[in-house]
Amino acid sequence: SIEEAKTPTPYQSAKDSSAYLMSIVRTLSSSSADFEQREKEKTRIEKAYRESDKRLGELVTENYQDVSKILQAFNGMTKSINESRDKIRKIKENLNSCKTLLHFKRDELRKLWKDGVEHKAVLSMLEQVEQIKEVQDKMNTYIANKHYLHATDTIVQAVAMLEGPLNGVDALREVKSELIGIKEKMHETLIEELTKQIYERSLPTSSLQRGSQLRLSRKDASVWGWSDGSDSPRRAPKVDGSDSSVKQSFEVKEDLNSNPENNLNNFIAILTESLFVLRKLPDAVERLKIGMKSSLNKLINAATQQIADGSGQQLDSMVNHAQPKHLNELLKLVFQQTRCVAQTHQTLLNNVFQLTNSGMPLHGNHLYDMKDVWSEIQARLQILLSQYLDVRNTMSSRQQIPSGFDEPSMDISQYFSKKKPAKPKKVSLFRFEASQHAISVSSARQQIQQYEHDALGHSDNWHIIKVCKPGAFNITAIYKPLKSFIQEVEEIMQTTSGLQEFITDFVQNAFLGQVHARVSENIDTATRGFDALRNVIDEKTRRELGVPRPLLQSTVTVDNSIQELQELMHDLPDYADQFLNMICNVLRDYRDKCHSAYRDIVQHGSDEKRIISAMWAKDEDISRFLRSLPSWRSLQPRQGKELDRTICSEEEIRALNSKEAVILISNLSGDESLIPQQEIITDITQMRTVANVHESLEWFADRLEQFAASLTPQNNLNPVQEELPTEMPPISEKTLQSLKSLVQDFKDLAEICLLLLHLEVRVHCFYYLLPVAKQSNYAGPIDDLDPDSNVLKLNKDLSSMEEIMTQSLQPKKFKYIFESLGYLVASILISSVQFLKKINENGIKKMCRNILAIQQNLTNITLTRESDMDRARHFYELLYINPDDILNSIAEKGPHSP
Repeated sequence: SIEEAKTPTPYQSAKDSSAYLMSIVRTLSSSSADFEQREKEKTRIEKAYRESDKRLGELVTENYQDVSKILQAFNGMTKSINESRDKIRKIKENLNSCKTLLHFKRDELRKLWKDGVEHKAVLSMLEQVEQIKEVQDKMNTYIANKHYLHATDTIVQAVAMLEGPLNGVDALREVKSELIGIKEKMHETLIEELTKQIYERSLPTSSLQRGSQLRLSRKDASVWGWSDGSDSPRRAPKVDGSDSSVKQSFEVKEDLNSNPENNLNNFIAILTESLFVLRKLPDAVERLKIGMKSSLNKLINAATQQIADGSGQQLDSMVNHAQPKHLNELLKLVFQQTRCVAQTHQTLLNNVFQLTNSGMPLHGNHLYDMKDVWSEIQARLQILLSQYLDVRNTMSSRQQIPSGFDEPSMDISQYFSKKKPAKPKKVSLFRFEASQHAISVSSARQQIQQYEHDALGHSDNWHIIKVCKPGAFNITAIYKPLKSFIQEVEEIMQTTSGLQEFITDFVQNAFLGQVHARVSENIDTATRGFDALRNVIDEKTRRELGVPRPLLQSTVTVDNSIQELQELMHDLPDYADQFLNMICNVLRDYRDKCHSAYRDIVQHGSDEKRIISAMWAKDEDISRFLRSLPSWRSLQPRQGKELDRTICSEEEIRALNSKEAVILISNLSGDESLIPQQEIITDITQMRTVANVHESLEWFADRLEQFAASLTPQNNLNPVQEELPTEMPPISEKTLQSLKSLVQDFKDLAEICLLLLHLEVRVHCFYYLLPVAKQSNYAGPIDDLDPDSNVLKLNKDLSSMEEIMTQSLQPKKFKYIFESLGYLVASILISSVQFLKKINENGIKKMCRNILAIQQNLTNITLTRESDMDRARHFYELLYINPDDILNSIAEKGPHSP
């Protein structure tokens, strides 16, 4: 049916409708079809027609308004099209008329056109002339405001116009020469401004700030205050320009409404672009390369003046004062400023490299790279440091430094053995210093030194005003920041720093030797002469050191030298092993001198025999026994704490004192002979010296032990400790063991000195008490009311020793020396009864007076009642009683031990 048919295109609908209509006509007019069939077809067609007509009527009714609008629009469009056709026809007619009229006026029009072109050219030239007249004013304004890119473009364009379109204008000839002169001098202004930006404006406004050191590396491309941080960093260009991937990543713009110096990166780009426009970029790069030396010299001089202003001192007078802290501040300031200068050079080279890729090649002898910048910075610093470290005088007076300390393990007893006589030194008979050969060699050496002096850069007429007194020891204040700066430079340059080689050569070949000579001279001065071990520190020094008793001046001097070397180990950690070797050498020499002085005290006679107390202190059995006594163990700091918890009864202490007395008596009073005077110390000042040596070496050994405990050997480091930054690196384990061995030697000598004093007091008792029984008469008819003369001498000797020991030893050591002395004296007097040939009542009274005199003296010394002396007195009082009474008393009261 018609409703079921698909909606075709208009052409297809018309074609299909025609075909359908022809089919109906053929069916209705066909003679072969019967009447009934034709009627059915007719009926069907009429029915479809009625339905279509009905449907069409409904659609027209429903869309009447739309159809009306369409018809109205169609009528309007038809009317407009007709009017447009009429207008186009009239325009065509008018154009034909104009064409006819122009054809008749073409010569007159051509003349008018030519006149117009000529007037336009003249007007353009007049405008250019007016612009040329304003160029100088604009240039002055641009340069005053530092808008160099606009100034460069203006002068270049003006000169191009004068040499181009306005070349033939004679009235502008003078202006042309002036502008060409300005153009030729423009690059000088740009180079000066570029130098100022690199070496002045790039520096921080407040460079000298504590704890705010500026560090730049190859990965850091921005400096504080230079940009807003939005630009990504650019790598430094290669010298040969082989990196073709680097292109102009930004367009240089200059804002006339802002200060160009507010953004240093952009201002450097503007200056570089301006030089590029002037075709003077190669000359500018060459000028900057040549002027780098003088510019860095001015920068360092300005920093020096800044340090002087900050210190509030006159710069000319600072050179006379040893103030290395000012040098440290100067170097930190110079390091900070040179980092900024190097970064600005990097920015400049980036811009130059980008511009050279765009069409202006630079020859290799013109362009420089960052290695040249850092090399020149290091060269300037090397000259500066050579002046402050006084390299010329230091290197001319080189001192031989000691080699590595290597001392085999030695027994301390060898220092008390007999020494072979020293060989006499050889004396030179003549020298060749004044010979012709020596004079020529000296002259050649001076020429070489002058060449080295010029090679260091001293011949470039750089006048350096110093902020502190020159000297080799200034290296201690600047080594750590200098080392950090050198590491930074080596990281950037990817090669060994020349400044590092200079510092290494100076320290190893000059400074270490000077330190050793200085320390050796101080110690030699303190230990030279007979009274080296007699001089003690004054009261003020003792209070400053916080020690209870005076110390030897030589020991304090050596300790000060050791402290100085320890500080050098911290200040120059890379040379800690060398300084530790010096410490070991100093300690070894001082140890040998102390042992030599000790031998001089304890030896007597030409055959180098030793006094009794020294031989006993050396004896292993006696020494081991004395060290096992509670009185000795109480002196040890760690063992004393354990002793406080150990209860020693009086019986045990008495038994130990009895054993000590038995040992001493068996060694000294076993025969009729007396102790020779040369086998004791008769000069009381010698005992003071021994006491001072003990106190000094004990204090010195404790300080050395603390120092040794603070050191870490290399072999004991774990991987975690190796990665941690330390103030002082690990040192050689072999050298550390040598140091500990030397510390133990000083401890042993200090203990031997104390044992010597302990034994010497007791030997003095034997020396004076043995003649009391062996030589005195105790059977005289007259009662002598005075004690024996030897007893009086002993009391006087003990009093003198008590006075000396009180001043020289600590109370606990004084107690150790005089403790249990009463028991020993009583035992000596009791055992001496065997040497009495005869004694009567007067003799007994005299012996009791001797005992009482000694008891009173010991009581005054120890401030305790010497009850052990009552034992000797009771023993001699038994001589009043006959043997039978003694036996009866034993039977009644029991035995009583003397």
